[in-house]
Amino acid sequence: MGYIEKIIAILTEIKTQEATALNSAAKACAASIQAGRAVLMFGAGHSALPAQEAFPRIGSIPGFVQITEPALGFNGFVTGKGGQKQMSFLEGTAGFAEVILSNYALTPQDTLIVFSNSGINALPVELCWLAKQQGLTTISIGSTAHSLANQPKNPLGKRLLEVADLHIDNHTPVGDTLITLEDGAQIGGSSTIASMLVMNAVVVATIQILRTAGVDCPVYPSHNVSEDLSSVHAQEEALFEFHKRLLAKL
Repeated sequence: MGYIEKIIAILTEIKTQEATALNSAAKACAASIQAGRAVLMFGAGHSALPAQEAFPRIGSIPGFVQITEPALGFNGFVTGKGGQKQMSFLEGTAGFAEVILSNYALTPQDTLIVFSNSGINALPVELCWLAKQQGLTTISIGSTAHSLANQPKNPLGKRLLEVADLHIDNHTPVGDTLITLEDGAQIGGSSTIASMLVMNAVVVATIQILRTAGVDCPVYPSHNVSEDLSSVHAQEEALFEFHKRLLAKL
């Protein structure tokens, strides 16, 4: 199979094998938002991208809050300032998670989603562990196969999927890549696409649960349209106000 066919196979596995976990995650997220609290999201490197996809995003709602650090959410410089080396170092640094969470006033009504494809590094594992100690519902999203094939690289000696209350497998293979060249080179990463699918599925299901329960939550509209934008701007302002009120609680 080619790359696209293999990606489709992974997404099909998520659809058929993770339906229960996706529904449980959406219920937890909806409960937090309905309580006026937050669904916090964290990831480092490419694992920060699904958190960015959740909100702010057209078709999403406030309530989903990124806590990914700027130094961990962008590695486009590669070398020099804000480079890949620094990001990888921070992800593997024990104790950093406690510093990050010290900026937030969390409650057991909050939910935390941690993205980490390997699920073995100190930062994501400790972040999840500390949040769980504070009573938050914790959700991990990553590759079960890759995580189980490798040893934890953190003082807790645990994998993220072993710490979280709920784990959603993104069904990507060990090593992330899908194509092997004749010389043995591994190419074609898969975890970003798979985890983006999972995040969007959770967001959609969360909104559907909230709407069924009669909870009013503003949806981020597309503003790149040719129609009268007054209604769009009104929706945006309502959404931004909702988000500001939520952040004031955190």
